[in-house]
Amino acid sequence: MTSNREQQMDAVVMQASGPPAQALTVRSEPVPGPGPGEVLVEVHAAGVNPFDVFIAGGGLGSPLPMIPGHDFAGVVVSDGDLNGQEVWGSQAYLSWKRPGTHAQFVAIPQTWLSRKPERLTMTEAGAVGRPYIAAWQAVINIMELKPGETILITGGAGLVGQAATAIAHWRGAKPIVADVRKPEGAEDFIDTRSHDLPEAVLELTDGRGADMALDTIGGALFEPAIKSLRFGGRLTGLHSHERVEFDPSEIYDHDRHVTGLASVFIDGADGAHIFDQLAPLFDRGLLTPPATKTWPLENSVEAYQRVQGGAHGIKQVLLPTGGGA
Repeated sequence: MTSNREQQMDAVVMQASGPPAQALTVRSEPVPGPGPGEVLVEVHAAGVNPFDVFIAGGGLGSPLPMIPGHDFAGVVVSDGDLNGQEVWGSQAYLSWKRPGTHAQFVAIPQTWLSRKPERLTMTEAGAVGRPYIAAWQAVINIMELKPGETILITGGAGLVGQAATAIAHWRGAKPIVADVRKPEGAEDFIDTRSHDLPEAVLELTDGRGADMALDTIGGALFEPAIKSLRFGGRLTGLHSHERVEFDPSEIYDHDRHVTGLASVFIDGADGAHIFDQLAPLFDRGLLTPPATKTWPLENSVEAYQRVQGGAHGIKQVLLPTGGGA
């Protein structure tokens, strides 16, 4: 595809701020023209994230109209050395002013691209996206999980929690999943509705406590997650807008280390570097993609609504070209 001036594509367009049914429509838009250092990607699969729903709701005051979407898997169709290459990746969250991936084509900086794992279908690759980026950044890059360690994962049935669990197993660590729903295959599980979290963690760690915790929930689980750590343990929390109160002595008196992960500040090039590290693990079967529910582009409102209502650990994936294989 060498000239895009007269070509049109189907795209999800955010035309207002609000609930998905009010904010989104599917219509014809011009195929974007790649700028310097960019390539044009035909999007075969694009995951829908909670942050996409947040943006559609006006959370960042996005310019209107705009094409939303961050995750993608597809084929490079612009001229150049990458033409025909199957790629996957995720636009930087802070690039929300750029046309997004919930369309048949997207222009992407070349540095934001990673070669798609051969083992994964387009649908599977499009489903990996931001949950695995956040989990890898927290578990590997920030907390530096080591073989033999124990990691508590609150919200472990969610997509980030599932990714963190898979990464922990690959790393040779022991994940303890805490949630209101037991994900399939979880070996050490704590139902947070019926168990005291620190006591349950002590029981599963022979009274020692967890080496680290990934708190994807926050709120009322923040202090119990801290209390579940051993002396010198470390916790990374994902964003939570709920104000919490806790006893700081739980940190000071136990030499515990607490940090946060603002995944919106992981730019596209950093994300591509993470994808490059993930790809061989997926190709070797050491990591597996999440369960998916696929939607044609014309049903994007329903896909967004499913995410907004809680997708229960299933990634909603749009298929802009109607394929996904």
